[in-house]
Amino acid sequence: MPAPPHSLPQDVGSGAHSYGPPAALIGAGLCAAAFWVASEAANHYVILYGRHGWAPPEVAFLLNFVLLGLPCAALLTTALARWWGPRLAADFARLAEVPPRTAHCAAGLAALLVGALIVLARYGLLRNTAITDDENVYDFMARMWAGGHLSVPSPPPEVRAFFENQFVVNDGRWYGIYAPGHPAVLTLGQWLGGIHWVTTVEAVLTVLLAWCLADRVFGRRAALLTLGLLAVSPFFLLVSATMLAHATAALALTAFAYSAVRALEAPAAKWWWLAAGCALGGDGLTRPLSAAAFSLPWLVLLALTVRRDRRAVPGAALFLLAGAVAAALFASYNAAVTGSPFRTGYQVFAENYRFTFTLGSLPAAAPVAALYELYYSLARLNFWLLGWPVSLALIPFAGRAPASLALALGALGTVVAYATLRIPSINVVGPVHYGELVVPLLVLTAGGLERLALRAERVLGRPVFLRVLSAPAALTVVSVVFFWPVYAPSLRQMANVARAPYDLVEQAGLDNAVVFVESLPALEAMPGAWVYRHRNNSPNFSDRVLFVNDLGSLDARLRAWLPGRKAYRMKMEGGRLGLSPLP
Repeated sequence: MPAPPHSLPQDVGSGAHSYGPPAALIGAGLCAAAFWVASEAANHYVILYGRHGWAPPEVAFLLNFVLLGLPCAALLTTALARWWGPRLAADFARLAEVPPRTAHCAAGLAALLVGALIVLARYGLLRNTAITDDENVYDFMARMWAGGHLSVPSPPPEVRAFFENQFVVNDGRWYGIYAPGHPAVLTLGQWLGGIHWVTTVEAVLTVLLAWCLADRVFGRRAALLTLGLLAVSPFFLLVSATMLAHATAALALTAFAYSAVRALEAPAAKWWWLAAGCALGGDGLTRPLSAAAFSLPWLVLLALTVRRDRRAVPGAALFLLAGAVAAALFASYNAAVTGSPFRTGYQVFAENYRFTFTLGSLPAAAPVAALYELYYSLARLNFWLLGWPVSLALIPFAGRAPASLALALGALGTVVAYATLRIPSINVVGPVHYGELVVPLLVLTAGGLERLALRAERVLGRPVFLRVLSAPAALTVVSVVFFWPVYAPSLRQMANVARAPYDLVEQAGLDNAVVFVESLPALEAMPGAWVYRHRNNSPNFSDRVLFVNDLGSLDARLRAWLPGRKAYRMKMEGGRLGLSPLP
């Protein structure tokens, strides 16, 4: 008789003698090594700021991020599914059965964790400094409002030009151009002595509301997954670490969506209608265009509810009343600062300084430029939402329930609105025009992950189910290895460029001084910055150091108007920022 065949090693599925996971891990490591070796030919993936569009090093980074990041994630997914797949499956099953009290504690802990990460980003990466001109304007408005004024008289005509600045109207009345919602919240922070903590507190509250929203729309498991996604989202963490209005808008928008869901569930509960109206009004007072675009599908759902169930009529009346109050407040604010309820600071600034807010859009026919802006925004969102090469991939699996569709259509409608108007988004901590959309997109991502995993288990079997559960963890590892090491150092260098003028003044120990700013390093020092202009001064000129425009021979006028202040000139020379005393 022939000898019996030798027994084969245990197959991959049994796990003990499998060579598959180690081989996959080695392959993932080779992908990461190739990615970083390729950076030598792409200027080390230096990200440039202060310029619209795609710079060549960033294009190379994103291309390699997709070409090498996706295979790396696939290989890591294979290894994770083999080694930890059963544990992930057990945890996934338990998430649906977490007791309410435990889930609430998890939400609170996640909110605190997110708050800590935001503080770390603000001080560790962004150096607690303004990284856009917009933040300087918001700070100016908050200080003015904290003093009891929505606007103040401009400086005298003979010195007015010294105080011209980005996005600030200075035509006899002196005020920032932005909508009043965010400055109002910052003013509260200014009164309490913690203006730089406002957006962090708002982000913590937004996390809690996001948990509530996901729980109502998709259930307990998706809500817990949403908490995890918020904690690893570069876009959410970094935009909340700035003083931009998107943290305020995100809080209001999330509150609106949650209140609207509750009103749809219980049409007779009039107080949820009122809450939805107040939240939408707050969003409209902060970011009017995104509020209008995002709310449109929700307004359709609410209107259909009123038509179908007459018990909703009192609540709908309260909703409309809240909206009318918000509109009246907006019109009153416009009238107070511009002289007309129908004329915004944006319009006055554009007319006075011949500025167009489509600056930086593709110089092409309107439909072509709009299409490009749509593509550009979606591409940026895809990379920045989670720091994955395919951050938006799970959203289509979120289902077609009314609330789910409203979240998706509202987010898409906002992007389309900006694209149609050809208003380009600066890309500083992500495509910041869309910072308030992070929560809806992550809630959809969590719901899509849950539905895809359950469908995979039912239709394709357990091995595919384990891979679906492992993929987000693998993609997050890819984000840590590929995405963060590129953007984090660039953001730190950009913050250094933005803060350089004030570091220089502090190092010189200036006091009771006026600095005539001829040029700044935003567009001259690598990697650039989105702060083209200097900080705004306090409306009462009480700052220890005033920063003003250098007008050459006319500087003597301001020196005579500010007697007793020592004068200095700040400018770029030979690629370096210099500060020198004036005689």
